[in-house]
Amino acid sequence: MGPLATIPRGGRSWGRQPVRRPGRYHKSKTIQLLAAFAPHTGLGIGVPHSSKTGEVVLEFLQATVLPQYSSLGKIYLVWDNFSAHRKALNLWQPKPHNVDFLWTPTNASWLNLIEPWFLVLEKTALHNTDLKTTAEVAQHLLHGIEYLNAHPRPYHWTKAI
Repeated sequence: MGPLATIPRGGRSWGRQPVRRPGRYHKSKTIQLLAAFAPHTGLGIGVPHSSKTGEVVLEFLQATVLPQYSSLGKIYLVWDNFSAHRKALNLWQPKPHNVDFLWTPTNASWLNLIEPWFLVLEKTALHNTDLKTTAEVAQHLLHGIEYLNAHPRPYHWTKAI
């Protein structure tokens, strides 16, 4: 998810009332959110990072995703054609036997179920804020993930294939 800039955002967040935002802002650095989402449980994990390169994505997968989800059995990683995803896959040697890699078609990221989760996370964590630093953005994202994990909404398929 990203890049997320330190800009004022309108809207409601966690039940707070909308407030007037300044007309001018100074755009500073941006932050990326590396995340994984388990649709069957509705739980997600995320790590804010200053960049999203193949090496960073691979480190996130090996240090965060695999330890948390490998006990569940088979892991399906659904990726879009972002260059960092392709590079991470090329760097990942040897590839784990319990991980399958699935690719969404080009211009069809809406097929990846993490995209709606990103939308809910952004509305939960960042709407109605005026954050000045990327550290504040990261903190709000982590609090938003905690909130969404405390109130999970599992995804249920409604149509048989």
